[in-house]
Order: sequence, then structure tokens, then C-alpha cells
Amino acid sequence: MIKIFRNIRKKLLEQGKTTNNLKYAIGEIVLVVIGILIALQINNWNEEQANTKIERNYMKNLLEDLQNDTKIYSSYAKNNIIVYQYIDSLVIYLKSPERKDHTSKTSYWARMMTIKFSRAQPVERTFEQMKSSGQLKLIKNHKVADGISQYYNSLSELEQYNEAAILWLADYLKLVGKVFDGEVLLKILKERKQQHTDATTLITEDRETINELLSSAQYIYGVVKIAEIVCDKRKETALDLIELIKKEYQFD
Repeated sequence: MIKIFRNIRKKLLEQGKTTNNLKYAIGEIVLVVIGILIALQINNWNEEQANTKIERNYMKNLLEDLQNDTKIYSSYAKNNIIVYQYIDSLVIYLKSPERKDHTSKTSYWARMMTIKFSRAQPVERTFEQMKSSGQLKLIKNHKVADGISQYYNSLSELEQYNEAAILWLADYLKLVGKVFDGEVLLKILKERKQQHTDATTLITEDRETINELLSSAQYIYGVVKIAEIVCDKRKETALDLIELIKKEYQFD
């Protein structure tokens, strides 16, 4: 098209028709500008299509992370039932005057509680990738963007309780070794089963030491219980966010 305008202008110059030549020169400029605008529009469209594809891929990965989170929360709650049972039983039997008659059970519960102890750690892989690479801005749906931001920012509360539980667990482990024979505890750790023990397994009946052990166990119980409540709320939020992403991005 531009070549045609140039040929026409050349002929007009040869014929000395300056006014008509000026018109065609302007027309050529307009055509060039239109061509540039069209090229920019095509480029913007291609870029938008590429960004949309990247956004959808991120949303698919994020959806998978959230689905894994709901499983993590459910597994955490299920596992805690056993932890609570161990602690409750330990308190009852160590407080009993006949505590030395039950060392097989109490040593097992005391050691297995630390083995069964767990933390709920949601999957933040995709969110962290998007945040570190600046790709969070690709989420065009404001409702989805706000939901994702609120969910992942709220996980810091859970991490605080996880850290508190770890601190109490460290204290508890020190005290377990002051109450029960270390060799028996090691066998329980290796074999994951109750050992046949006698009264000597309970190496102290000092009331203060036993109370410190049980107090640490109860603090673990409390902070784990609070963390579980937080997990229940996060699970509900994750399920809502899953449904929102599926709806907005038309995922099956």
C-alpha cells in the first residue's frame, strides 16, 4: 500500500502537481501511523494472550496447592486425636499412686507422643513463585486476587503456633529423659511398639519433675489444639477459594 502511494507521489512530482502530491504525502503518513497502531495492537493482543496463558497455568498450580492444603489440614486433625489420647492417658497414669505398675504403658505413651507430633504446613510453592517473580499482578480477577492474598497472608498465624509447639516439645523431650529410662525410650523409638518394662523404668518419682513433664505435655496439647482450630478455619477458606477459582477460570 505504501509502495503504491510512493509511486503516485513520484508521478505527481514529475507532473509538477504539488498540491496533489502534498495530499498523497499526508495520506502516506496517515497510512504509516495506522500501520504502526495496528502493529502495536497486534503486539498488545499477543502479549495479553501470553499473559492469560501464564495466569491460567499459575491458577491450575495454585488450585492443586490449595487442594493439597485441605488434605494436610484433615490429616493434621486426624493425627492430633492420637496425640491428645497419649497426653490424656499419660497424665492419668503418672498421677496415679500405682504409676510404677504401668511403666510399660506410660513410657510408650510418653515417647510415642513425640513421634506422632506433627505440624500443619500448607503448600505455599506457587504463591511464593508468583510473589517473588512479580506475577501476582497477572491475576486480573480482583475477587480471586484478594482471596489469594488474604488466605496466604493468614498462614503466618498458623506458623506462630507451630513454632510455639516446637518450643514446648523441646522442653518436654528434656523432661522425658528425667522421668523414664533412656534405653527403654530408644527401643520404643526404634521398634514403634510398647516394651515389657519394670518399675526401674520410672527413674524418678519426684513430684515436681513429673509435674513439669505433665505441664509441658499439657502446653503442647493446648497450642496444638489452637493450631487445629486455626487449620479448620483455613480449610474452610481454602475450600471457598478453590470453588471461586474453578468458577472464574472455568476449571473442571
